[in-house]
Amino acid sequence: MKHLPRARALSLAAVTALALAACSTTDPSDAGGSADSGSGEVETGNGVTDSEITVGMLTDLSGPFAAGAAVQVTETQAYWEQVNADGGVCDRDVVVDVQDHGYDPQRAVTLYRSMAPDVIALQQVLGGPTSAAVLPLAEQDDVYVGGVGWTGSALQYENNQLPGASYAIEAANAIDYLVDELGVAEGAKVGVVYFAGDYGADVLLGAEHAAEERGLEIVAQEITSATTDLSAQASALAQEGVAGVVLGAAPTQLASLAGVLATQGADVPLIGMNPTFNPSLLTTPAADALLANAYSITSVAPYASDAPGVQAANELYAAADPDGALGWEVPLAYVQAELLKQALDGACESGDLTPEGVVAALRDSTSVDTEGVLPDGLDYSEVGQSPTTTVYLSKVDAAAPAGLALLEELSGPSAESFSYGG
Repeated sequence: MKHLPRARALSLAAVTALALAACSTTDPSDAGGSADSGSGEVETGNGVTDSEITVGMLTDLSGPFAAGAAVQVTETQAYWEQVNADGGVCDRDVVVDVQDHGYDPQRAVTLYRSMAPDVIALQQVLGGPTSAAVLPLAEQDDVYVGGVGWTGSALQYENNQLPGASYAIEAANAIDYLVDELGVAEGAKVGVVYFAGDYGADVLLGAEHAAEERGLEIVAQEITSATTDLSAQASALAQEGVAGVVLGAAPTQLASLAGVLATQGADVPLIGMNPTFNPSLLTTPAADALLANAYSITSVAPYASDAPGVQAANELYAAADPDGALGWEVPLAYVQAELLKQALDGACESGDLTPEGVVAALRDSTSVDTEGVLPDGLDYSEVGQSPTTTVYLSKVDAAAPAGLALLEELSGPSAESFSYGG
């Protein structure tokens, strides 16, 4: 696979121009048929004209993940502006149609139905519940879907490309880290606080597998995204005497849980999955508790990583929005766009620049290299299994850029023994 393009300076005016272009729609009558790519005849379909390729982005700009989603939109627009300045894809400019589902699955479905005739692929459907609602429809339409919420249920879809390890793999690694590095002893209890739905269910599945492997007892606490005060859950965990907590929720829940556990004297490590940490939490009353005990496991390298791909992503974002909020979402958005670009390039090279051609190019990817933004060697050829068992383990650190200091890449024994359906 191709390496990540190097970031170069962008003007704010250029990024603004792309954002305006992304709001326009493509005339369906211009799509379909075939065109000369410059190297031969290329079949085209939905979302493709002689001059443009339109990709969709269904994100959460008004729900629980709004802060991080806004960062991802900025980075995504900047990425494709750079690609277009370098010649585009298949001799065409790429434009992005960004829509806000507000973490509402029904709204996501409505938006998908309206977008599908005019896009070749969806670079992102942010969130587990929204992805679960959209993926079956997109599979019927043979539309590539990337950037979903890492739920294991998404892996069953041939048209889906997870950017890294699934939530179950993350959670299994969290348990392994608690045992191997943080001293949680065999026979101890570990709390799992998780959102109801596919996201939380996958976190619980991986944690339960690892707990059985490592001789631990799980104390499960199910919540919803509307649960913003976790006093009851923290009290229950403290009463059970848990030696650590795994969290599959959002930043609001992380701040509440860490703060309440601290006030109750429960001095235990708290490991949050991908979307749970945002650097804005370090300006809240929970900051001291987070700095003392909070860790983050991500499938994407954090902003503070010195990997070449992450540095390229960060430079691109800094040029696009010098005063913008920082976070692990910067390399995430970059690599989502890069994965889709690789699939688009593959479809072009095969002469099939259609939604079906993009999905076929995805499934030909057996050893994806993203220069450290994702673990090397991701394998997307096996439908139903996570493309990797390796994740990034970081500690909340006020001195680190974006608040997360990368400690290590981790692939623990329980993560490696986990298999969906096995």
